[in-house]
Amino acid sequence: MEKFDYPVLIRILYSYGNIFITLLMIMNLIPLVISVDSNAILIVPIVITLLVIYFTNKFYFMLYKSFPFLIEADDEKMICTDFMFRKKEVVIYYKNIKSIEGGIFEGRLSGIMKVCDTETGICIAFSHRIKNSTKLIALILSRIDKKLYDEKIDALQKISSKLRKK
Repeated sequence: MEKFDYPVLIRILYSYGNIFITLLMIMNLIPLVISVDSNAILIVPIVITLLVIYFTNKFYFMLYKSFPFLIEADDEKMICTDFMFRKKEVVIYYKNIKSIEGGIFEGRLSGIMKVCDTETGICIAFSHRIKNSTKLIALILSRIDKKLYDEKIDALQKISSKLRKK
């Protein structure tokens, strides 16, 4: 069984990054709200700031629910543990994976990747920043359904052709 986990700095960033960003946005928002009565155009940056706060916290709530910091994988399953602020264990069997998306699975170089088990309805997310991420991705791709594998290999070929052009 192979273990995949994150460096300490990345764990801290994924766990507490939204708090830092939200505090900065609120500190930016306070002078804008105070000055809005003298200049009505300040409503635009207020709305933008509120949208940034909303989408940042929405993203981190998704991470909170589905982002394990430790993934143990063998030939038939992945065991995901050490979720943010919770003790929970999720087991996903490769044969039940019917959806993989995001990051390299969608033809991008980086980003959050999501693997969903259709039998249990559970999805887990992981980042390309996990140690040995290419090995984990290769393991997932080698064990999933052939049709889904072909779709994702096409996306990977597109990204490799983009890289060759550069």
